[in-house]
Amino acid sequence: MKPMNNLSKAKKLVISPEAIILLDVFRHIKKIDSEFPIQYAICLIEISENEGCSVTNLAELCGIPLSTVSRIIGALSDYRQLGEPYHLIEVKVSPNERRKKELYLTQKGRTTLKEIQSPLKK
Repeated sequence: MKPMNNLSKAKKLVISPEAIILLDVFRHIKKIDSEFPIQYAICLIEISENEGCSVTNLAELCGIPLSTVSRIIGALSDYRQLGEPYHLIEVKVSPNERRKKELYLTQKGRTTLKEIQSPLKK
């Protein structure tokens, strides 16, 4: 009798269509950068839903500490500590309150977000 390996003993897990779509979304995110953190994607999507929001407001929406969001904003815009910045968002000084920075998608950000969301529209 032939010995069974661990793979043949395990029951095959059936993956739902939703999980396959989610995996495809992650693959699209990975195309931006193979090490693109999920927190960056979360912030990018929140900015698209709340254009003009402040950095503080974004931190609250994402449930991420303000210091972390500030670093993410730098990477998503024009400044990244290590590596090339993504240029997906633009940071503008609020016309009403000079200390407040407002966040907007760039054209590249809009295009990238459409690509990320494309598996959801199949």
